[in-house]
Amino acid sequence: MSTYKITPLCLGYITRPKKNFFEDYTGTEIEPFPINAFYLTDGVHKLLVDNGGCPVDYERGKGAQPYTRTEDQVIDAALEKIGVDINDIEAILFTHLHWDHAYNTHLFPKSTRLICQKKELESLDDPDEPSNKIGYVKEYIKLFKYELVDGDAEIFPGVSVVYTPGHTIGCQSIIVDTEEGPVIIAGDLIPLQCSWYNDPPKGNGLCYNELSRENMHKSMEKLRKISSKILTGHDNGVFGPGMGMK
Repeated sequence: MSTYKITPLCLGYITRPKKNFFEDYTGTEIEPFPINAFYLTDGVHKLLVDNGGCPVDYERGKGAQPYTRTEDQVIDAALEKIGVDINDIEAILFTHLHWDHAYNTHLFPKSTRLICQKKELESLDDPDEPSNKIGYVKEYIKLFKYELVDGDAEIFPGVSVVYTPGHTIGCQSIIVDTEEGPVIIAGDLIPLQCSWYNDPPKGNGLCYNELSRENMHKSMEKLRKISSKILTGHDNGVFGPGMGMK
């Protein structure tokens, strides 16, 4: 069985109220949170989970202020910093297609596989879907051709996706086999590790309606049956000892 090494990448910072990222949180802190991506390799395959946000001076970047990104936090430079050529990335597995997770696809070769949930892409054209009203730059997303996964699937030996709606209707989490066992990369279903390790566990503070919240809780229960080890979309802890996992 293939086992992978996971390397977190910081692709900028967004400053937000902590309660946005932590369900039912009552504190008032406003903090800079990283935009995280993850490089995966088993020594053969070179994979990426998410690819970061748009340039700060783009219209969407201006609309997302406070948002910062330095030159070395652009995905090609971030990969180069760890000795990886962007042209060698075989596939990008998107947790979802929001602007801060999927806006650097144009920097990759056309041969790079782009993998997301079928429901995530198709929901963008659904006028009745509440989760598609904000967060997406639809005209950018539609420039590219994606491999659509319908539900749970193994993508490579040792790397699978599981359908985990909540933050968006088409969210997926990535399950990575490592030497320490399976690790979940949850994107924004659970933006902060501290909410996952809370008692009881909490998810994203931003849900679009009650169905979204219900879906999030079901997805969290699904993930808890797989592993307790989790990497999230906006937590500084992933850059610390043990990548913040318990």
